[in-house]
Amino acid sequence: MRRPIRSAPAVLALVAICAGALVAGCGSTAPPTGVAPITTAYSLNSTPWPNGTIGQFGLRIDPALLHLLPASVSGLTVVESPDNEVAAMDDPDLAKSFDAYAAASIGTPDDADWLQIVIGHLKPEAQTADWYPSWRDQYATGACSQADGVASTAVQTIADWQPDVSTCNGGVIVYSLQIDAEHVLSMYDLGPRDLGRQLIQNLP
Repeated sequence: MRRPIRSAPAVLALVAICAGALVAGCGSTAPPTGVAPITTAYSLNSTPWPNGTIGQFGLRIDPALLHLLPASVSGLTVVESPDNEVAAMDDPDLAKSFDAYAAASIGTPDDADWLQIVIGHLKPEAQTADWYPSWRDQYATGACSQADGVASTAVQTIADWQPDVSTCNGGVIVYSLQIDAEHVLSMYDLGPRDLGRQLIQNLP
């Protein structure tokens, strides 16, 4: 369930890298988890950076964060998105708030259902009360920027979680969730299966 947020305002020029390039192709060029042991959709030995890699602004790409997610959603595999991770390493604003970060996806905008995912570990200085609302709003604005803007935002109850859910005028649905004081998950999807909702339902 949603926990008290101790997360600092951050001016994020590109929320989750290509959220602002939504329909135009955020996922189209990117390649395409707790009680029981978690099985993942990939081996850390097969990731481009099994031990992580650090960008020019100090942001570390950490594929191990994907272990916090289910390996698949509705029978579709969650796949690491190294192209989006590379872009994250070039974003100085992300590095102000996150010290570890990973990106993943299910499908592409050409598919009937697709989902873009980012998950990050907050720096201690970003674990303040006003950081998460700023991230939530900017992520939704970025994700909806090429889907005719944000139509509505509300806190919804999904399983034991209470994510912030925004609907874009173009039909895209945006989810943000503070998993705990240190980890933030944000996603956007399109398609009848509503993969973002299903992923949250299956969080460990």
